[in-house]
Amino acid sequence: MVPALNRFRSRACWLAWLVMVTAGWVSLHLASPAAWAQAGSRFKAGDEVIALFLGEWRPGKVLQAARGEVLAEVEFAGRTQQRTFQVEEVRFPHEADAIYATRQWSDPSGTFRIQAALLAIDDTTATLRKADMKEIKVPIDKLSERDQRFLERLRKELGPLAPRGPEVVPFATDLPAASFDQRGDQLNPLPPDPAPAYEALVQGGYGFPMASVFDQLGAVLPLGGAGSLLLAAVENRAGDAPTRLLWANLQKQELAGQQLLPAGEVVLDYHPPSHRLLTYHDDRQLSELMQLTVWEVLPTDKDVKAVIRWQAPAKWVHEPWGRLIDGNLVLHRTNAQEYAAWDLAARRARYRINQESFFHPLPVLSGGRKQLFYCEDKRVRVYDAATGQLLSTLPAANGSSGVALTRDGRRLAVLDRNSLAVWDLANLGSGPDQYQAEAIGTPFAANLYWTSDETLMADNGIRGNILFGLRERMALWKYEFDGDAVRAEQGRRLRAVVDGHLVYAATFDSGGQRGLAVGAVKLPGPKVDEAVAALDRQSLLVMKVGSTVRLEVQVEPQFQGQVAAALQAKIAANQWTVDPSASAVLTATMARGMTQTTTYRNFSTGAEQSVTVTPFVSTLVLKVGDHVAWQSGTSSGLPSMMRLGQGQSPQGEVDKYQRPNPQFFEQVEIPQQISDPTKREGLGITHVTTRGLVPQ
Repeated sequence: MVPALNRFRSRACWLAWLVMVTAGWVSLHLASPAAWAQAGSRFKAGDEVIALFLGEWRPGKVLQAARGEVLAEVEFAGRTQQRTFQVEEVRFPHEADAIYATRQWSDPSGTFRIQAALLAIDDTTATLRKADMKEIKVPIDKLSERDQRFLERLRKELGPLAPRGPEVVPFATDLPAASFDQRGDQLNPLPPDPAPAYEALVQGGYGFPMASVFDQLGAVLPLGGAGSLLLAAVENRAGDAPTRLLWANLQKQELAGQQLLPAGEVVLDYHPPSHRLLTYHDDRQLSELMQLTVWEVLPTDKDVKAVIRWQAPAKWVHEPWGRLIDGNLVLHRTNAQEYAAWDLAARRARYRINQESFFHPLPVLSGGRKQLFYCEDKRVRVYDAATGQLLSTLPAANGSSGVALTRDGRRLAVLDRNSLAVWDLANLGSGPDQYQAEAIGTPFAANLYWTSDETLMADNGIRGNILFGLRERMALWKYEFDGDAVRAEQGRRLRAVVDGHLVYAATFDSGGQRGLAVGAVKLPGPKVDEAVAALDRQSLLVMKVGSTVRLEVQVEPQFQGQVAAALQAKIAANQWTVDPSASAVLTATMARGMTQTTTYRNFSTGAEQSVTVTPFVSTLVLKVGDHVAWQSGTSSGLPSMMRLGQGQSPQGEVDKYQRPNPQFFEQVEIPQQISDPTKREGLGITHVTTRGLVPQ
């Protein structure tokens, strides 16, 4: 039998384990490359083709074809480029989504003959497409015996066929705003909405071979339940093979089930109570719309069942984001700072939420999916996920870049540029516990997770994953993913922390066997607890009572005196001393930031108008030697909603928010104690690999 993944501590090799676990999904879902014939017989110089270049099929022209390779020129970024492609990477335009190349088809008498590519097969019919792009459906029993034998062989090679997606259902186009009132704009206590009991994991993993060289993992959803399930979605970068659903049972280290989705479907979420799956298909090359689809499926089902498909707006969104609130309500990101909740039964949007945030971190759902938490520039807003009613508003003077709820739904951690606030949601009036947290802080968007009652893990997209200890009030350990780990783009669900386990996706290549893998490892991993137990925090301090610092103020002359006086007062309050020769340097700057465009919609007419924003950014940085030991900052924002009077314009109103903010330096809190910046990311490093957690 296969060695268990819980033997990481004894250094069992996960990679070898993964290579062994390859049974269960080996059938191809496209004809093999050889089935597309040899290049010399299919293409000649001058042929108009499409070629797979940088993950997309792009128009091109054949220059030369020989020995299974095609030299073609393709259009990319407004320029013509010449590339050599393998034969399976080049097709005629009418073969774009075909499952077999162009061949001759005929009836039993031989009088009916056409050259066409095969698009689809079902029990009775073959769908063909000719070079003029016309599609025809031919009864299989009306084809020649040769063609029927060919289709029989091909169906065995292709294995299970993906279902066709449902027809697009029209939804109402208006997006009603969420319910906002003054009561919700207060510190109202929130009832706990804990994670469901079934959302529990064990340490383990599963590996499976690639069905195509274009396979990639698009999502890994930790579901738990019986067997401690992970749902893996395997996409095809070429876009012409089905998306595969693989249900990995971590307890038994086996595949619990597998199904197919149509090619191009991207998995966003799964809702275990309703057995419903949410996917999207990107149509934005031709419009600003994408197709969302809800399916029903259980791990043991043979096929997925389509429920409904509709079109939804998606502008200024690189990777779409969506969640199933329940079996009928879907929350979807329609714009960089806008979300809509789609009511499937009513076929319309139930509410819309505008996020008042420049860097727009992704929202977070409570464990039971009843509450929605939105990070904004000056607050965290909490909405009822079913109705869009604003429930509570938590102040965040220094912004909010990420939030995380404990599994019991009672405590909320809010991360900002350099600190961490932990709120008791049942007793918000007493304020949060504050922690200095420069190691994990960021003004941008961050992913934040509770790993235990006293530790959190943060991923700000720059420094890897860092474990932060509330008891120790500092970063404890750093986790770096090795080259086999699958990179997690914003919106893609390829990494998470659930039930104290780090869940992630990886690839492997051993002995000519290439494959994909998913797994969950128990945190914090080897050596961490021992190092934390031996920690002497005082020995790590580089700034404390009696320390000296050099002050540098780099702002416009009219603000120079105001900023310098404010910072000198804070240095004195910390019982530090200003010394021009000190090795520690505190630098204040104030300048314009990056320009950003955002769009406002008129509630009455639905008309949209874009505005341009170039914020003022104020920063305060403390360096000790060559290392940044502490920093903070702020930027001018923009309103999520505005009321326009006679003669007023959206751009004019937004411009009022874009002004210097010297008051930031009067309000910022500089910690009295600052740790050694060389240890700011923790006491050690663990590599996250296909062998599990390996401490450096």
